[in-house]
Amino acid sequence: MKDKHLWFTLKSVSIVLLLLMAFSCGSEEKTTAPKVIKVRVMNVGGSSSNAAAGMSYNGTIESDVSINTSFQVSGTVLNVPVGIGDFVKKNQLIAQLDATVYTSQYEQQLAQERLAKENFERINSVFQKGSIAEIKMLEARAQYEQAQAAAKMTYQNVRHAKIYASMDGYISKKMMDAGDLAQPGQPVVELININTVKAVLPIPDSEINNIKKGDSATVRITALGDLEIIGTVDEISIQSDNGSPVYAAYVKLNNTDKKIKPGMTCTVNFKQTAVGTNNDVQTIIIPSESVAVMEDGKHFVYIVNGTSAERRYVDIGQLFDNGIAITKGLSKGDQLIVSGYHKLTQSTAVEVINDSK
Repeated sequence: MKDKHLWFTLKSVSIVLLLLMAFSCGSEEKTTAPKVIKVRVMNVGGSSSNAAAGMSYNGTIESDVSINTSFQVSGTVLNVPVGIGDFVKKNQLIAQLDATVYTSQYEQQLAQERLAKENFERINSVFQKGSIAEIKMLEARAQYEQAQAAAKMTYQNVRHAKIYASMDGYISKKMMDAGDLAQPGQPVVELININTVKAVLPIPDSEINNIKKGDSATVRITALGDLEIIGTVDEISIQSDNGSPVYAAYVKLNNTDKKIKPGMTCTVNFKQTAVGTNNDVQTIIIPSESVAVMEDGKHFVYIVNGTSAERRYVDIGQLFDNGIAITKGLSKGDQLIVSGYHKLTQSTAVEVINDSK
């Protein structure tokens, strides 16, 4: 009876052990199931990538040509027959001095010239007859020529008492009016041409070498309903302003309809171009933190391949403020993993989420 009880006890223990082993195996199967990592992605070459691929600056519109007109002689302003905003044609009168003094001087010089001419003609006639020494004739001719020169010089004062437009354009500023005393070189009106205008951009010293003359840029003008127009870099300053680490770049724009006015604010975006390719190929720029490096120095990123992560080796290029350029290894349409990548290895199961989740 005792043996039978022992046998029954051992059998019960065996059953319990078998149940525990089965339960243990089931638990192990559950723990070894692949874990899915939730990630966020960026479409390479898509709108989000394009937004990060350019350099953007705020600027101000200026006229392409601006001239401060002034008199070359002094005097009292008689008339400025133009107003701010007026369109003037080339050679149109835009300002005039009271030239009474200069006109009187010119008339006096003309009288001196006529007298010197008559004297020279009389002495020359006598000289031709041999009745006077040649030196007398030469002196008379010199006096006549001096009188001519003096008359011409005085006439320039009369002519410079008027200002004519040197080009077609608009009056943007009017610094003087009738009755004011003008001095040589003192601005009277500012004349501008806005058939073409330029966006003036302050560029930090760390970025100025990224912009080259001839680069294309998109200029957006908010005041004109977010009008976008393509322009070209026309000038780049070689020296910073007032010793500050800021340079100026000038983007030239066509403005045949005259809608763009100097003083308007604008936003200018430059597209980056791929190193070693033609300028029509846009650089792939991605967040620099999404690029990892191997012990052997190779760089890699993770992209989504179906439902898993794929390690993709890449070649890196220039570093920008908004990311790093990828010159090889990524293509347009790749889904670059930009969040959750630090938990990944090759073929890790992933689930793409968006910001709404």
